[in-house]
Amino acid sequence: MFGFGSNDPNTNAHLTAQLGMQFAGSAMQSVHDNVEKQVGKYVSLSMVKHYFDVTNIYVLSKIKILLFPWIHKNWYRVPKRDHTAGSVTGYQTPRYDINSPDLYIPVMALVTYVIVVGMILGSSGGFRPEALGYTASSAMVMMVFEVLVLKLACYILNIGSELLFLDLVAYSGYKFIPTIITLLLQPWGPWWLTWSCFGYATVSLAFFMIRSMRSAVIPESSSVSGINVHRKRRIHFLFFAGVMQLLYCWLLLQYKTSF
Repeated sequence: MFGFGSNDPNTNAHLTAQLGMQFAGSAMQSVHDNVEKQVGKYVSLSMVKHYFDVTNIYVLSKIKILLFPWIHKNWYRVPKRDHTAGSVTGYQTPRYDINSPDLYIPVMALVTYVIVVGMILGSSGGFRPEALGYTASSAMVMMVFEVLVLKLACYILNIGSELLFLDLVAYSGYKFIPTIITLLLQPWGPWWLTWSCFGYATVSLAFFMIRSMRSAVIPESSSVSGINVHRKRRIHFLFFAGVMQLLYCWLLLQYKTSF
């Protein structure tokens, strides 16, 4: 009665979940700083800032497009022009272009994914502090693998400046959105609802990937060198990049349940 311990499994699970949330909160900033540090080794800070120039409206609109890409009509990027020379110098930042890939949503989605996994493990009594690090590192290794495969395919197909390295990182990071939705449904929803939502969300992501990268992979301009030669292969590349999202999202659900 007067002891400090508790044999109630519900109480222990609740305390473990609270501990998981505390570790998850500290991991959020750690993951964000680590991603920014690693990316900064290979690209300039100004280029990274381009992908983090977002607004609340952009974030909400982008998530809407990720979940309902079928209703989005215009997929073309907004060019950025030099008003002095009148030439195109690149593309607008996400703040001014809803079709621009960003890194804010992928980074925050990765952090949220780690936190949700920690909460699920905590509620089931299987949480350990090292679970957060394992989950985050596994997810980032998967992203690195995917980006390297896509970059190699871009090199083989002679897809140059239209699809940058950070563009691929951004597109790769969007897969955490359907994964998070599925994870949140798993503990409470029936299995058929959970996997129906998973199927819909991942197919939507695949469609989003194909439409978003299409203008860069298959430009409409017939003057682009090698387009006609590689057109069929580029179509296969787009289809492959989209379909593989289903596999990657499924793998993200196979987080380690015991440590």
